[in-house]
Amino acid sequence: MRLERRSAVLLALLVFALGAVVLASRPRPFGRPPDTLAISPVAAVSPDHRVPIADAAGRIQIAVADRIPSRLPAEGVPAGWGLREFTGRAAIEVVREDAGVALRLRSVQSSFVLYRDAIVDLREFPILSWSWKVVKLPRAGDVRAAATDDQAAQVYVIFPRWPAPLVNSEVIGYVWDGRAPVGTRLTSPKASNVRIIVVESGPAKRDVWQREVRNVAEDYVALFGRQPPRVGQVGLMIDSNDTRAEAEALFAGLVFAKPRAERMEKPTSMLR
Repeated sequence: MRLERRSAVLLALLVFALGAVVLASRPRPFGRPPDTLAISPVAAVSPDHRVPIADAAGRIQIAVADRIPSRLPAEGVPAGWGLREFTGRAAIEVVREDAGVALRLRSVQSSFVLYRDAIVDLREFPILSWSWKVVKLPRAGDVRAAATDDQAAQVYVIFPRWPAPLVNSEVIGYVWDGRAPVGTRLTSPKASNVRIIVVESGPAKRDVWQREVRNVAEDYVALFGRQPPRVGQVGLMIDSNDTRAEAEALFAGLVFAKPRAERMEKPTSMLR
């Protein structure tokens, strides 16, 4: 019971931490992104430095790091991202994997999230794609129970709502779970405003890059029963504290896209 209460507090802190960045911004619907926007150097930026503009292919690319270190791997929080450590210490590296640059997260009985502003209108850019690779799944992790709610790889899309984003934010989490079947949808056992979709499950695809594509707008309607507001932030999370285990995963190539751009895309690599 004590572990369940602690886990609930941790997830509440996740939502609080992500919302706090928005709350600290100007009184606009979804706050002000940082000076260095959450897009890759190939994408454009609007003149007021608040909303990312899609590239020529109709994509908003979420950068692995705003500045790629000259030597890889490079430890520490990548440029452009924020970090919240809930339990234990974060282990983060910018690495080169196959044909691209990726983020490696490691957890030893710890829980932490990388987050950054990414203000996106899902009416125009509803498709989210990304690549991830799980190296180690937390032992006995299962998203369906608070006492075992650990996953090696989690991608969160946050929808802050004013005037009280700390309590009104809605969150969709796409997770690679250890046991819950692919396609499982549920309200998080730790926070009622967080909806979870299990995108991958189990060790069968471990150590192999997987590319995921989601229509976030459609997922939001299915999960919350109404049209989505603009996206305010994205987060990458890993935890293994509930099961007192270890986990490791890599992330790359987060992109918001127009439906047509996503359908026409013919990737030559899992990483981009």
